[in-house]
Amino acid sequence: MVSNIISQERLTKYLKAAGYDTQRALDLYGWNILISEAFFPVLSASEVCLRNIISTRLVALYGPTWWDNPTFLTQIGNGKRIVKTARDKLRKKGAVTSGGVTAELNFGFWVNMLLARHEPVFWANLHASFVDLPPAVTYNALYVRCDAVREFRNRVFHHEPILHRNITKEYSQIMELITWLSPDKAKWIKQYSRVMTVARQKP
Repeated sequence: MVSNIISQERLTKYLKAAGYDTQRALDLYGWNILISEAFFPVLSASEVCLRNIISTRLVALYGPTWWDNPTFLTQIGNGKRIVKTARDKLRKKGAVTSGGVTAELNFGFWVNMLLARHEPVFWANLHASFVDLPPAVTYNALYVRCDAVREFRNRVFHHEPILHRNITKEYSQIMELITWLSPDKAKWIKQYSRVMTVARQKP
């Protein structure tokens, strides 16, 4: 039974894309799972690169316990609650470290650290922190790209359909962001990426 594979609500999205051919709809559903899975390595790489660069900057500004620094917590406004939640969660497990807090905070938090209001405080010299960022890439362009990758990442990680997205464009933009953040990591992760191989298998 089709209903044992996919809910009617979710199936409807794929039926429309498949011209109401049930078998093709199921094929598209299966392909969506595979293409989403293929995006995991590059999306994870972009997230890790970004959070490591920003956390390094925070250590430089506020010391190794930046998550407890009152000045920092005041400057990030509503983000203070998110940081405290991450810190308290780690405290229940044991020691709190910069690496632990960095990993505990989600991608949205790190992207929001690039909001325009933070530029004068954290990023007066953007390229000193983002050392591999091409000179032509502005602060706003970096934020816009990170936010676009965050939005796409959330669709993938929450198992939403991405069959109508331009897969080549999405992949290129993610890889370009990783290159901006770490050219070496971009070269390394690309050799393991199956995105374009799976993309060509779309039913």
